[in-house]
Amino acid sequence: MAFSQSVPKFWRLACRLVGQAAVHSPMRFFTHLRSWLLGLALAVAASRVVAQQAPLPCLLLPLPAAERVQAASLIVEAEVLDAHGEWDASHTHIFTRQRLRVFRVLKGTLPDTAAVPLVVEGGQVGLARQELTNTLRPLPVGQQGIFFLVRTPWAGVAPAYAAYASSQGVITYDLAQGTAAEPARPYATWAEASQQTSRLSGRPPQELRANPRLQAAARRAAGLPAATTRSTLQVLAPVITAFSPAQTTAGTGAVLTIQGSGFGASRGSGGVDFRNADDGGATTTRALARDYLSWSDTQIQVRVPSLATSGHPAGTGTVGVTTADGSSATSAAALTIVYALSNIDDATGAFADRPNHVATNATGGLTFRFSPSFAANAAAGAAWQRGLAQWRCATGINWEVGATATGNAIASDNTNVVAFDDGTLPARVLGRTTSYYLGCYNAQREVVFYVSEIDQQFATSLPFQFGPGLAGAGQYDFESVAVHELGHAQQLAHLIRPGAIMHYGVAPAANLRTLSPASDVAGGRLVLRTRSFRSRGCGGPAMLPAPLTALVASVVSTLPTLSFSTRAECFLNGFVLERSAGIDTTTAGGGWQAVATTPAGVASGQYVLADPRPLGGLHYYRLGLRRPDGTTDYAAPLPLTTDAAAAASVFPNPVAGNQLQLVYPVAASGDLVLRFYDELGRYIRGQRLAVQAGLNVLTLDVTGFRPGFYILRLTTDQGSSSLRVVRL
Repeated sequence: MAFSQSVPKFWRLACRLVGQAAVHSPMRFFTHLRSWLLGLALAVAASRVVAQQAPLPCLLLPLPAAERVQAASLIVEAEVLDAHGEWDASHTHIFTRQRLRVFRVLKGTLPDTAAVPLVVEGGQVGLARQELTNTLRPLPVGQQGIFFLVRTPWAGVAPAYAAYASSQGVITYDLAQGTAAEPARPYATWAEASQQTSRLSGRPPQELRANPRLQAAARRAAGLPAATTRSTLQVLAPVITAFSPAQTTAGTGAVLTIQGSGFGASRGSGGVDFRNADDGGATTTRALARDYLSWSDTQIQVRVPSLATSGHPAGTGTVGVTTADGSSATSAAALTIVYALSNIDDATGAFADRPNHVATNATGGLTFRFSPSFAANAAAGAAWQRGLAQWRCATGINWEVGATATGNAIASDNTNVVAFDDGTLPARVLGRTTSYYLGCYNAQREVVFYVSEIDQQFATSLPFQFGPGLAGAGQYDFESVAVHELGHAQQLAHLIRPGAIMHYGVAPAANLRTLSPASDVAGGRLVLRTRSFRSRGCGGPAMLPAPLTALVASVVSTLPTLSFSTRAECFLNGFVLERSAGIDTTTAGGGWQAVATTPAGVASGQYVLADPRPLGGLHYYRLGLRRPDGTTDYAAPLPLTTDAAAAASVFPNPVAGNQLQLVYPVAASGDLVLRFYDELGRYIRGQRLAVQAGLNVLTLDVTGFRPGFYILRLTTDQGSSSLRVVRL
């Protein structure tokens, strides 16, 4: 609707309602006047957005409110009671089952007034997790809103309801701010959203039970005293005077320090609110409890999250502080988020992990396969592969395209599929990336999440320009969409940063195909260099930096040697071989020394680098890929020794921490049984490990061992030996 058409109607309705309020209550008059003025501002802003063809929030086509009301068989105003992850019958999709406490029915009839079951795609079962972009995430317990429900469309799922059009099928309430929002539309008040829905449904709401939290929020928004008794002590309104740094990243552990006054001695029910990067900052997202490092009346320290309330990342914009008594303040300046890394929450919400990639193919990386439907569109495949080549070259992510998949299914099946929609995409969702994660425990008993599979699916109903020509009026550039979704596969979250590939939205006729070095590339490299190119203790072998396709360590003519191969070299100057100063590279003197180099550009892609002057004993060697920008990407280190008679050993010894490394050379693969005994010969702990022919470096857990002497007994089919271990 054009602004010139909407404003007269707006003012007629405003004058009628505000006039009624003035007659009955002056307080209500001012409350309604404030709400309608805010509504007018939103109408003006909306008209400008339409004129400028605002970007879609990621790949969501805005859903008309009337269509949603008509499509939903049941519409309720409700609150989320709980959440429980579950597999479908085929054990290929994870869903989250949530119960809704219903306060009002806006359309349809409730079969059970106790609780309504809602099923959401994605979630966690044990240490298996699935995350879908552009899709309704499991909602936090206590979240209130309006739910537009249909019967679940998925096979193998127990009967329940699902949100129509996924994330656009829920209008969430922000009780602290008194507002409501859906991905493509904010509401000035929750009442505005409710009234719109009731008007379109054509029936008055059916009240089932009182909603005390919403009633209290409405009283606060109207400036009325709370229904319950409160202290009459005057509390200074909070004020934000400064924050630092002015520019930072989200999901990396970066800490924001906020200075001011009136924050209160403790956080209580308050928090720090960032602009929501998933909707361009139309709403806010609050840091979770685990992210607050300190809170005093004059200073707050909080980690900048990429996984905040409802799963939304912090984006560029002003920062807000809400105190324990509900008072709030907003910064005058805007915080700039340069990039955001995906974080994976554990099922309890106690911690978050930045997941890593692992090598799942024979060339040290991950292989995507086009589904038959996608492979049939040559232009789409070519555009998608141009996006892949750009990420691979700029960040070193080791991706490739393999043979066509046997089907179009998107499921946890150990096949990384790129497909067009086969009827499973929710309404108005134009494409999405599904990341499948598995967790495992490392030697420190910490949970590590890694990417086990990635699927992508794109709609067939959008006027895509597949290229290589640019998108014109009324078209969406498929290559821009593909590059963006591959950024999610690289484990990057949304930004509010026009010009960056990971900017939250894409507009018609926009052609955004080039990665931003300061944002997209920098974020992608951090994921790889701190996570994926190194072993995190479990989950599979580390990914090789592209363009490497193989890396083997061996002793050739008494020299420690790395043999390696490459494919489609780009953004590469040469290679460096480095040797560790000692077996324990974590000590102060455990640095690295360059021992050999070679330039890139060998036509065959086959290289050999040897240490010309090796030292005695066991050392680690690592291969570095020197980039044109002066940086170096390192493959995971490999152990080598020139001592043919090397015997088993442990380090550090004495051990002060909770783990030690067992260096164990063996002629043939098999099983190794380890048993710890104390100095009196009493059995303490044991385990069976698989060892490979050659040199094995194994991490052993000694948590709970008291200071003293221990015997480590090593047993194989060939015999037994013992090592003495000292625990400090």
